[in-house]
Amino acid sequence: MRATGASATLALVPPAPRDYGPGLHHVWVNATGREAYFVDEVDRLDWIRQLVRTLELYGWRCIAFVQLDTHVHLILEINDWSLPLGMKRLNLEYSKDFNARHARRGQFVRRRYGNRRIQSGEDLVVYVYVVLNPVKAGIAPRAEDWRWSSYPTTLGISRDFSFVDASAVLAELGGSVDALRAAVEGQHHAYLARKATSGV
Repeated sequence: MRATGASATLALVPPAPRDYGPGLHHVWVNATGREAYFVDEVDRLDWIRQLVRTLELYGWRCIAFVQLDTHVHLILEINDWSLPLGMKRLNLEYSKDFNARHARRGQFVRRRYGNRRIQSGEDLVVYVYVVLNPVKAGIAPRAEDWRWSSYPTTLGISRDFSFVDASAVLAELGGSVDALRAAVEGQHHAYLARKATSGV
């Protein structure tokens, strides 16, 4: 059926250009289809190695990252317009390693990546959303229990990911790690309450 009226006009409107300028960005990458983005610890460590190399090459700062099974979340501080170049490098190098290790061919990443600029005052909200992903996915009882997240390092209960710098988020809380933990736990409890109420 041919679109008419407003729907036809909207169909001609190009999508908004991707915002990849300087600033804080929430970035995510998914495997194609329902494939696993990480099969084992070797994959997870290789992705982290490629991330650190990308941070060094492009001068980015990693505020947080969380690896799930089929995708990954990042909060990055970018000082220039290099987000597309850096993400292309990260995705390409990891995809090549993954395909070689698992005797796989073809496209691995669903799309290049997704990103959304974090507006002023949103730092904490987005951070809490990112680090709570393992809890909502049912793979960890608490955010700090997930091994493949930078959150335990930020809390000081792990030294695994020393390259992560969450000072931009902590600054919203007067530099208090305890206040950050309280904010995450508060949203965790709110999520559990909503889940119980909905009967899901």
